[in-house]
Amino acid sequence: MNLPMNGTLALWYESKRDPDSDERVNACTAADTGMEGEVCDKATAGPQAEASEEAGAIEGPGAREEVDRPIVPPLVRLHVNLWRDISKKFNFLDIGFHLEETADLDRLYLYLPAPIEIASIYDLSNALKDADTLNAVFNEVAAIEREADEHFIIKTDTSRRIIHHVDPARDISVLPVPIPGRPCGTTITLKSALCARINDQKNRAPQHYVRLRIFLHGDAQNLFTTEDGATSLGLSLTQDMLETTEFRLNERRSFPHVILERAAEGQVRLESVHYFLIRSKDHQLGSQHQNFRKVRHLEPDIWTSYLLVGQPAPRKWSGKPRADGMIIYQWRAIARKDKATNKPVYLDDFIAYASFRIAKDKILAYFVAALAIGGVGSALLNVGLSGLARFLKIFEWGPLGVGWSNLITGFILGLAALAPMWFSKLKRWWRKL
Repeated sequence: MNLPMNGTLALWYESKRDPDSDERVNACTAADTGMEGEVCDKATAGPQAEASEEAGAIEGPGAREEVDRPIVPPLVRLHVNLWRDISKKFNFLDIGFHLEETADLDRLYLYLPAPIEIASIYDLSNALKDADTLNAVFNEVAAIEREADEHFIIKTDTSRRIIHHVDPARDISVLPVPIPGRPCGTTITLKSALCARINDQKNRAPQHYVRLRIFLHGDAQNLFTTEDGATSLGLSLTQDMLETTEFRLNERRSFPHVILERAAEGQVRLESVHYFLIRSKDHQLGSQHQNFRKVRHLEPDIWTSYLLVGQPAPRKWSGKPRADGMIIYQWRAIARKDKATNKPVYLDDFIAYASFRIAKDKILAYFVAALAIGGVGSALLNVGLSGLARFLKIFEWGPLGVGWSNLITGFILGLAALAPMWFSKLKRWWRKL
């Protein structure tokens, strides 16, 4: 049985005008992510930083307006793809951040309660340049309108959207979060430089998109999953396994204290969550906490090249990973409108639970059990034959043939094996009287 993990993610942001944002910078822990550290405190930045800050405060007539304007949290639509059964060594989690109204966005944070390394994170923007993949991800017809060095712009029937390229070593920081008595968690941060590119005045499109892949291996592989095997000791060639997969977002009661405080201070306006669980068709869906919105076979011709991003090169005798035989389950939650004010009521959290059953082969265990039972049976037969011979000798009856001796001994052993069952039935019958 795999140890269950607390698969609750947290999403929050920091505003450009957050007074504490300069003290919460990504390189201020003992973790070495291979990147240059940022300034941890205004005091450590020296007088030049303070002077530039003062200069910015009096920079033209619009500066006072910027200060007086209320802080508007970014509008976020979250796309989540949890890929299972691609490999026995890892799963991976694809996260897409669909961002609007980002003027106050300085950093965006995602917390995972598992150890994650920067080398396990990959940018998926180039995979979206494939026309079929692009249409499948956004579920609408889209075409690339223009390409730039750090992004490309797509156009749909209703909007224009900027897909940003991400260099994990430059644009992302990964920091461990110690949790007493539990595996170490991780905070993944979209850094200020990336958010500044999103807010660049040259980028006139109102919608922005960042899509990342996080490989889950080692302890993180079971982040969203618990697996239990049947406890019976039958001689079946297969074992029935029950697996539960649960994805949770912003369920605050499961947060570590340090994450709880920060997430509460920087809540985004979460407009929707689109969660897709993709796994082998060999797993039979047992139950779910709410009906999924859609279920279908995954199109292998569209998704196979997308799956290869970040995966190790296949060995010579094995083929490339493919999306054949995969089923995709979709759950969705969307912000509702308040009937009285007609204003949107954004999502506080999101939970998707499903259980699956699969029969796993246990041929080796069956073979070992058969050998053990055969050995025990042979030993019992020898003991029975020896006892029968002594019994016949006591009454001075002649020795029986080998066939009759085996038959009588086998009959006696069979009665002995069935005795507990008959005794149990007799006990139940006696109680009914």
